[in-house]
Amino acid sequence: MLLTTIMANDLKSLDIAEGLIDLLLENSLNRKRLLRMSVDDLACVLGIDIEAAKIIQSSARNQTSNTMIQEMTELR
Repeated sequence: MLLTTIMANDLKSLDIAEGLIDLLLENSLNRKRLLRMSVDDLACVLGIDIEAAKIIQSSARNQTSNTMIQEMTELR
């Protein structure tokens, strides 16, 4: 239960539709796994088109970059 909550909170920070977040949770995909998958594999696993998979991965990349910048700024 706790792991699911952590995954849900992580995914909810992505700038994508709630339905896509639910789909990611149903398939036990977190941001780290999204970044390691190819767009084609993500589309296949989720049963969505390539463009939607690109949007998901782009949001995951952007959120990861923003988190890293924020953490570096806080270290100063």
